[in-house]
Amino acid sequence: MFFSSETLFAQNTIVKIKVTDATNGEPLIGANVDINTNFLITDVEGLVRTKVTFPLTVQVSYIGYESQTKIWTAPSKDPYIITLIPSKTILDMVTVTGSKFERNITESTVSIDVIQPDLLRSSNVSSSSAILNKVPGVQILDGQANIRGGSGYSYGAGSRVMMLLNDIPALQMDAGFPNWNDIPIESLAQIEVVKGAASSLYGSAALNGIVNFRTAYATSEPETRVMTSYTQYLTPKDKDKKWWTDTRYQANASILHKHKWKKWDLIASGFINQQKGFLQHTDENRGRIFSSVRYRVHDRLHIDLAVNANISESSAFFLWKNSGSGAMQFLPTTETNRNSSRLYIDPAVTYFDKKNNKHKLMWRVNFIDNNNDSNQSNQSVNNYGEYQFQNKLDKWDLVTTAGVVGMHNKTNSQLLGDTTFTGTSFAGYVQVEKKWFKKLFFSAGVRYEYVSQSSPENFMGVIIPDGKSTDDAIISRFGLQYQAAEYTFLRTSWGQGYRYPTLTERFVTTTFGSFSIFSNPNLRPETGWSYEIGLKQGIPGAFKGFFDVALFRSEYQDMIEFTFVAPPTLGFQPQNIGNIRITGFETSFTGQANFGKVEVVSILGYTFIDPIYKDFDTREDIRNSVSTDQNVLKYRSRHQIKADVEGRYNKAKIGISFQRASHVVNIDRAFEKVPPIDADVFGIGSYRSIYNKGNYLLDARISYTFLKKMEVTLLANNILNDEYSLRPALIEAPRNIGVRLEWVL
Repeated sequence: MFFSSETLFAQNTIVKIKVTDATNGEPLIGANVDINTNFLITDVEGLVRTKVTFPLTVQVSYIGYESQTKIWTAPSKDPYIITLIPSKTILDMVTVTGSKFERNITESTVSIDVIQPDLLRSSNVSSSSAILNKVPGVQILDGQANIRGGSGYSYGAGSRVMMLLNDIPALQMDAGFPNWNDIPIESLAQIEVVKGAASSLYGSAALNGIVNFRTAYATSEPETRVMTSYTQYLTPKDKDKKWWTDTRYQANASILHKHKWKKWDLIASGFINQQKGFLQHTDENRGRIFSSVRYRVHDRLHIDLAVNANISESSAFFLWKNSGSGAMQFLPTTETNRNSSRLYIDPAVTYFDKKNNKHKLMWRVNFIDNNNDSNQSNQSVNNYGEYQFQNKLDKWDLVTTAGVVGMHNKTNSQLLGDTTFTGTSFAGYVQVEKKWFKKLFFSAGVRYEYVSQSSPENFMGVIIPDGKSTDDAIISRFGLQYQAAEYTFLRTSWGQGYRYPTLTERFVTTTFGSFSIFSNPNLRPETGWSYEIGLKQGIPGAFKGFFDVALFRSEYQDMIEFTFVAPPTLGFQPQNIGNIRITGFETSFTGQANFGKVEVVSILGYTFIDPIYKDFDTREDIRNSVSTDQNVLKYRSRHQIKADVEGRYNKAKIGISFQRASHVVNIDRAFEKVPPIDADVFGIGSYRSIYNKGNYLLDARISYTFLKKMEVTLLANNILNDEYSLRPALIEAPRNIGVRLEWVL
C-alpha cells in the first residue's frame, strides 16, 4: 500500500510547461497545448499549469511554427520547456478556412492556395485584389473575383466568391460586392483561397469559393514596419492613346506596429494612397486605419476587438470615349465621382471550458456610406453574428464543429429606387472531421440557411406579396483525403452551392451613359455543386514544396447573368439564364529550393476550363446574348498560366512574374452590336477583333537590404507594355516602374 500510494502521488501532480520561440527564447503567448488530450492555451508568460498523470504526452502547435510532441515519464519541480521553430517551408503551412480550425494544408480535402506576406511586400501591391492575380485559377475582373471560371462580370453586384476578413464575411451585404481596399494588406499574416463550392461552411455567396484574409498576431518582440512607395505609369504602346501631359502615378505609405505586454496583444496599422490614374478621370485619395486588441483574461478565456476604418475620394468611368486615341478617356455621361467611408467593428470572445470544448462568439458591425454624383449613392448598416462550438476528441481523432449564424442589413440606396430595404438571414451548420489509421481523413458538413428580404409591396409595377421574399435551403458537403505515402496525398470532395440574389440584383435601377440597368424582383436563387479529385505530392529535402494536380467540375442551376433587354430602352437586367457547366483541370507547384547560398521561392500554375451553357442549343435568347456563335460562357479565359519566381542571396532578392490569359471568347453581344441598329457604336467589336490573342504580362523586381533594417525594391510591371482589356471599354495598366522602401524598427 505504501509503494502504491507513492506511485499514485507521483502520477497525479501539478506541472508547468513553458513554450518559447527557438530563435530568441521569448515566451509564446496563446500557443495550443494538448496534454494527455487536455487542451490548454499558454498565458502571458508562455506557461500552462495543470494536474496530470504520467507518462505525460504533450503536443504543442502555434500558427507560423512547426508543431512539437514531447513525452515525459517523471515529474519535475521546474517547468518543462518546449521550444518551437518558426515554419520556414511550405510543408509546414497551416490553414483555417477549409475546416474552421488550424490544420496542415496537406490534410485538406479541397484545393487551397496560401499567399504569404513576403510576396505582398515584394510585389508592392496597393490593394488586396492585385495579389490574387498571382494565384492559379483566380482572375480579378474589374474588381470581381473569378475562381476557375465560376463567375463572369456582373456590373458590381452579386459575387459568387465569399470574401472573409479574419474568418468573418466582409462582402457588402446589399450588393454582394467585395471592397478590396478595406483589407489591411500591411497587417496580413496570410491569404487563403479555397476553390469550389463552400456554401455549407460560409453560406450564400460562397458558391464559387472563398478568399480569407487573415491578419497577423502580435509578436513576443515588438515590431514596427514603415513603408513608402512610388509607381509611375509610362507611355502606352500605342502612343496615340496617351492623353496626359503631366505625370501619372501612384504613391503609398503605411505603418504597422505589433506588440505584446502582460495580458495584452496589440496590432495597429495605417495606410494612405494617392493615385493620378493612367485612365482619364480615375484619380483616388484614400486612407485606412486598422487596430486589433486581444486581452487574455486567463489561459482559457480571451477577448478580442478589431476596428477597421476606410475613407476615400475617387472617380471612375464605365465606357471609353472610343477604341482608338480615346481608349483611355471617358465617354461623357459615363463618369462618376465618389466619396466613401466604411467602418468595421469586430468584437469576439473565445472560451475553452473545463472539458476543453471551444466556444467562440464573433460579431461584426459594418457601416457603409457611399456618396456618388451619378444618382448611385447608398448607405447601409450590416450586422453579422456567429456562435461556434468545437469539440476535439483526440482519442478518436474526431473534431466536431457546429454553429449558428445571424445576419441583418438595412440599406437606403438611390440604386434601389431611393427606397429602404432590409435583408435578414439565419443559418445553422455542423461539420465532422475524422481520421482513421492516421492515413484516411474524412470531412462532412451540412448547413441550413434561411433568407428573407423586405421591400415595398409595389416596386415599379411589380407586386411583391406582403413586401417580403423568403427562401431556405439545406446544403451539404463531404471530402476524403488519403495519405498514400509519406508525402503523397490523394483527395476528393463534393460540395453543394447556394446563393440568394442580393438586394442590388433584385432592385437595381440606374443608368450609365447610353445604357440602363433594370430591376428584376422575381429573380430565383442560384444553386449548384462542385466536384474535385486531386493529388498533392510533397517534395522534401533541399527542394521543398508541393506539386498539385486537380480535375474539377461545377454545375449551376438558375445562374444569374445581366442580360440585354430589347429596345426601345437600351439596358441590362439580371435574369436566371438557365444551367451551366464548367469542367477543367489545374496543375500548380509551390515550393522553395536552396542552391548553395541561393534560395529560390516559386509559385507556378496552369488552369484550363471549358465553361458552357447547357441550354445553348435550345435557348435562342442565350445564343443571341453572346458575341460569337461559340458555346462559351461570357467573360471567361479558357487558359491561364501564372508564374512567380524569386531568388534570394544574402541581402539581395530578384523576382520575375509572368501571367498569360487567353482571349475572352464571349462578351455581351450588345456591346459589340448596339441595338436596334446592330452597329459597333463604341468600337468594342473592332477593338476585340484586333486584340484577340489574350494578354501577356511580364513583371520584374530587385531588392536589397541595408543594415538589416531597410529594404529597397525596384519594380517594373508590364515590361512588354502589352495592351489588353479584361472587360469591355476598359484598358488595363501600361508599362510602369516603381520604387519601394521599407524600414523594420
